[in-house]
This record gives sequence, structure tokens and C-alpha cells, in this order.
Amino acid sequence: MNRRFTLIFIKYISVFLALSFLVVITGLGLFAYYILNVFSPSADTMNVDDLLYAVEENNGSYTFSDQFKKELKDNGYAAFITDDNADPIYPKINHNIKNDIIENIPGVIALPYKEHEHFIMIKENHNNELPEINNPDEINTAQLIDSLYTHNHNSYEYYIEDGNLKFIESMTRQDYTYADEFTDSDITFLKLIGILFVVIPLMLIILTIFMAVMLTRKLSRPLFFYADWLTQLSEGLLYKPSSAHNRIKSRKMYKELDDAVEVLNTQLLTDKLYRNQIDYYRDKWLSQLSHDLKSPLTSIYGYAKVMPYFPDEQKKYILLISDKAKYMENLIDSINSKFKMETSRMEIDKDMFSLTDALQEILNTVGYDRVKIINELDAEHYYGNKLYIGRMFINLIENSLDHNESNPDIKIHLSDEENKICIHYKDNGIGMDNKSAENFMKHGATSKDNKGSHGIGFSVIKDAVTFHNGSFTVMPSETGVHFKIDLH
Repeated sequence: MNRRFTLIFIKYISVFLALSFLVVITGLGLFAYYILNVFSPSADTMNVDDLLYAVEENNGSYTFSDQFKKELKDNGYAAFITDDNADPIYPKINHNIKNDIIENIPGVIALPYKEHEHFIMIKENHNNELPEINNPDEINTAQLIDSLYTHNHNSYEYYIEDGNLKFIESMTRQDYTYADEFTDSDITFLKLIGILFVVIPLMLIILTIFMAVMLTRKLSRPLFFYADWLTQLSEGLLYKPSSAHNRIKSRKMYKELDDAVEVLNTQLLTDKLYRNQIDYYRDKWLSQLSHDLKSPLTSIYGYAKVMPYFPDEQKKYILLISDKAKYMENLIDSINSKFKMETSRMEIDKDMFSLTDALQEILNTVGYDRVKIINELDAEHYYGNKLYIGRMFINLIENSLDHNESNPDIKIHLSDEENKICIHYKDNGIGMDNKSAENFMKHGATSKDNKGSHGIGFSVIKDAVTFHNGSFTVMPSETGVHFKIDLH
């Protein structure tokens, strides 16, 4: 049993750990997916929020992340952080890049970085048809950089007219947040972290509670069946209870307990049936004893009454009383020996008894009340072995109860048929499949291991039928079982 419990615990703990691992991995996967999308911006599609992860700042000094440098190299860009006058802050170079911007203006991308600081990427245009700009000295550098902002962050738009670069106000400008300020992406990211820190532990708590409930149900629910069973036994109801609990699973989980309770049930039934038989023979013994002792006791009483009136013959009467007492002693010894012999021969002797009364005693012994007896016997008494008959009916009823989740209705029909008694036994349970029926007809038993059939150990029934020179037939039935038993 300890090994089974260990395996069950290992099974459920393994499931719990696997599900917990899945939840954590899913959370980390979502987190990593978001981080990769945010932390690895493409040089062609960067926006202001991406600069926070592309540019690394340490004590006022800037540098680009390795991933971003790779993106720049792959796409052929040179990147700068400049002030409003296009003087580079990073990387440290000794010339203004305003002219570089003007000369490569179709391939320039700019983004606002911080107040009065700008992020500029220049892709040298090797096209010989570059527009010629004749007024570089007249161009406002701050307006130039602003007009190159992407994602509609620009306040101005540039155009070239007669070789001169001019600006007009943008009608589609959208607000932006500097890299050193909290952005919508930052807030979303923080919310995601908060959600993950709340949701994942919460899911693990829910999962823990769920697995605890499942494990408790797995281990404790089968015990309810045995609790009901033992309660019934304590109340004198010597049969298995009808229960929603699957006894097959209960038996698998608690095999030792199931075997012990079943042995207890069988022993109580056997003891009660045997006690009933002993009571029957005891009553016979007391009846015979009272009858046989009545005559000598009457004689003793008479002698005792007349002794005072015949003093001379008292010795004679004393001898007569002594003889009668000796006779009574021998009689009691003889009756005791006969009683012991009769009780020891209960299983092989036949006697006249009422079959319906015996059947009612059995039902009272078992304590099951969903049995209908139909008596169409002509004769009230039957000459047979009461103990065998009792065991046969107990075995039939017990197996009807054992192999059905809900206690079935049982019908027992008694009738005369030529020189024999015909018993039809029916229940409305799960029935017996053809394989089990054929197996019984050949070997006299079916397997209790077959979960889909009305498995019965028929040895007791077969012994009773054989003792009375009878026959047992499995009859076809749409629902439940139908047995025909003939007894001679």
C-alpha cells in the first residue's frame, strides 16, 4: 500500500511540477518576446522609444549597444548624437555634420533623443542624381534636423525649390517623449512586469490548490465507500452499499482494506447463517429434551408427594427416584450427543423446511429489502439442506450487489415444475455478457476481474445445486441477469 501511495504522490507532484514549469516558461516566453521586440530595434524602423535600448549612457557618456552597432553595419548607416547645431556629441569627431546631412539628405533619418539633443543616422547616397542645394549657409540647422524626424515627429517638412532648401510647417505632427522621460512603452513594459509578477504566482497558487483538491479526492473519496460499508455492517446490514464511488478504483487503491472488509462481511454473514442453523437445532433439542424429561419428572414428583404417607416404603421410593434421576442423566447425555451429531451433519443432512420462510430469514440476515419474492409453490415445505439453500441465495444476492454501482432490484420466483422446484432469479443490474455466460456453463465460474460482466464465483451455488441433484441455467436477458435453478 505504501508503494501505491508513493507512486500516486509522485504522479501528482510530477503533474504539478510540469504544469508549474509550463506556466513559468509561458510567462518568461511572453516577457522575452516583448523584450526582444523592444531591445532589438531595426535601424530602418526605429522610433523614439527604441533609443532607450539602442543608446547606452554612463555618467554623461554615450555608446551604442552591440546589437544596434550590428544593425547599423548591416544596413550601411552611420549614427550620431548631436546638438541643435549638428555638432556631434557621440561619437567624438572634430567636424560639424550639417553638410553631411545636406549632401545625403534622402538617406538621413533623425529622431528626437533628449531636449536639444538629436539622434541622426546617415546613409551615404551613391546616386549621382543627388539634388543640388545652393543655400547651405542659409539653412537653419535646428529646422533641418527637425524636418528629418520620422514617425511624424517633425514640426517642419523640407522641399527643394530652384536649388534652395526651404521649410514649411508640418500638418501631421505627432507629440513624442524624450528618451530620458517615461514613455507609453515604458509604462506598458512596467505594467507587463507587474502583471507577470502577480499573475504567475496567482496561477501557481490556483494550480497548487487544484492539485491538492485532486490529490485529496483521489486518496479520500474511495474511503467513503468503505465508511458506508462498515456503517452498514455495524447496523446489521450485511451487504455492500450502493454508492456513486467506483469500487473498482477503490479496490485498486486500497486492496488490503477492500479484502479485509470483504472477508469481514463474508464472515459476519457466515456466522449469522450458522447461528440461525444452531438456533434451529437448539430449539429442536429443547423441544425433545422437555418432552423426554417430562415423564420421569412426573414420576419423581409423584414419588416425592406420596413418601410422607408411607414411611415404611420411603427406602423403596428413594431408590425409584434415584433410578429416574439416573435415567434423566443418561437421557440428557444421549440428547447432547445427538445434538452434536446433528449440528456436525448440518451440511450433509436433509430436513423438511419452508422454502419461503428460509428465504425470508436470509433476507433478514443480509438486511437487503429490495427483493421481491413470488411464491407459486403448491407445497409449503421442501425436503432439502437448509444451509446449502441459504448459502446459495446469499451468494446470488451478494453478487448482484457487488457488481452494480447502484443496488439493483431483485426478483425471486418460486414455482413447481413436474417433480422439482423451479427458481427464477432476476436482477436489473449490468448483466452478464455472452463470454461470461459461456465460461460459466463450461467451467462453473466467471471471473471477477472482468469489469464489464456480472462476475460471480459460482462454486457455492454449484455445490448447492449439485447436492440437490438440480441444474443451473443462464437465461437470456435484455437487462440484468436471469438464472434458472431447478432443485429436486
